[in-house]
Amino acid sequence: MEIYTLTDEKRRKILSKLKYNQIQTLSDFTMYKVKSEMITNNFIAASDWHLVDVQEDPFWKLRYTDNAPGKYVPKLKCYCGKTLKYQYVLESRNGKQLYLGKEHFMQHAGIPQKIANQIHERVNDIMIFRDEILVKYDRGERFPLKEYRILDRSGMIFEFGEDFRYKLRRFRDANLPLFHVDENRLMSKYRQIREANYALQRVLNREKFEDNHFLFRRMLEKYIDDVKIKNLKDDAEWLKSVLNDCRLVEENMESMLSISTNMTKEILKADYIKPINVRLTSLSMDGIFKVRFERILNSTKKSIYEKNEVDILLKKEEEKIVELNVLQVQLYGKNAVQDYRDMKENRSIEEVIDSISEIKKKYEEYEKIKHKYIHLINTYINFYPVLINKLNEISDKEIILSDKIEEEYIKMLNVYNKLPRLNEGERKIVRYFMFRHKVNIPGKGVKQGYSLSAIPIEKFKEVKSKDIQKLLLEYLILRVAIVEEIIHFKNKRLQDNYTKVKNIISGDGKYKPSKVIKSYNIKLLVSMLISDEYSKNANITLNKEVEWSPVNKIDNLNRDFFVLCHD
Repeated sequence: MEIYTLTDEKRRKILSKLKYNQIQTLSDFTMYKVKSEMITNNFIAASDWHLVDVQEDPFWKLRYTDNAPGKYVPKLKCYCGKTLKYQYVLESRNGKQLYLGKEHFMQHAGIPQKIANQIHERVNDIMIFRDEILVKYDRGERFPLKEYRILDRSGMIFEFGEDFRYKLRRFRDANLPLFHVDENRLMSKYRQIREANYALQRVLNREKFEDNHFLFRRMLEKYIDDVKIKNLKDDAEWLKSVLNDCRLVEENMESMLSISTNMTKEILKADYIKPINVRLTSLSMDGIFKVRFERILNSTKKSIYEKNEVDILLKKEEEKIVELNVLQVQLYGKNAVQDYRDMKENRSIEEVIDSISEIKKKYEEYEKIKHKYIHLINTYINFYPVLINKLNEISDKEIILSDKIEEEYIKMLNVYNKLPRLNEGERKIVRYFMFRHKVNIPGKGVKQGYSLSAIPIEKFKEVKSKDIQKLLLEYLILRVAIVEEIIHFKNKRLQDNYTKVKNIISGDGKYKPSKVIKSYNIKLLVSMLISDEYSKNANITLNKEVEWSPVNKIDNLNRDFFVLCHD
């Protein structure tokens, strides 16, 4: 064994490079050894005084470094006032304690010079432990973190006692190299694990398993790194059993990719390889790793094992149809699946690919429409929350129909035709809340082949199904209720604005310029009072007696209501 001894100057030089935590860790464990030997051996048992403690100031003569936090203050003193690197604590039979340096320690303990020197020399001998660590640190050695982590993950670390585990944790946190005895103890256990790892790695390598697509091999290698020695035989058997399945799945994937079209390759990568690899990488190396790994492997086999390209494409087509159906039901209340499932059963790969592309285009088209409706509703909610809440209530309300369906339809159609016309944005609001009606009720909503518009009575009479007639009547009643609510809301806002304008302009019957009136746009206010644009479609009469000529007519309400681009 190499002996490491340092001069005081060299020792201080290395210590000055260490951080506070590193110096404190070295001191704690060095002094633990000092106390363990000296106090336990009781060098001065024959004396009236007993050695009960030996303390060290770890930052002795390092006061001008940044290692000790804050301003350096000498930690230890002799009873005579001298600052100390080492302090000996003696205790008398009646419990009195003395804190002494080397010289006073000999005097008060009443022990011979020779024994006192032996005690002090023994302290210095134990510092060889510290010097070895300092020399290793100075030449670049650090804590064996890789080996420690493998022991920790495998659980083998718990085969050491609590004291040694605590020591390892402290040296790990300080990133200090270990004393050779401690390092040998750690590495001996690590080598046992590595031998087990190598044995399992040989099992893995015998399978000629490349792992080109799924992360099976990487995860098994990670598991091998964390394996527990006591389960070595069981692990080897389990590894042999799963490796065969992993290899076959990989070969099947390789074969499928080699003959697939570009679309199928993208589907395999996006829908199979990527999500399975995400699941694999999320596996933790705990006690049920084997169960979870096999579960992923089995689900992979069910998904792609012994499938051909047509199977993969048909499954993707079905997924896209379902996605489109959900979106189309949200928009139109009708079943999109009917549009695509009536196709012939036996189709070529090219035909299935064309079908998937068509469904994707339809989905993208509906996504844009949905985005426009969401933007429209959000705009109205911001400016007219009261109106939107009321329209929600109307759309969610159950509509009770009369038995006289045709007669009721004529009556409601007459009501609808007499209602004022709406602008483009308002018409889209009407469609949105009609789409919402019954949309979440299975089998309900607008049936294919029939629109949400109010169809003429002639076309209504041509409808043979009473159920469809009832549905058309229901949506006409709903349309009338929604339009009436919007008109009522507009009229109320218009009347409120008119009252405000009238009060501003003709507060005492005449217009008088003032600082207050100048803060308003007079042309706009006058325009609102005399313009026919504001009285159109409204059930109010505007005051036309104000003596001002017409100005630029601004349709303020139609500007406020959001106008959505035609979809």
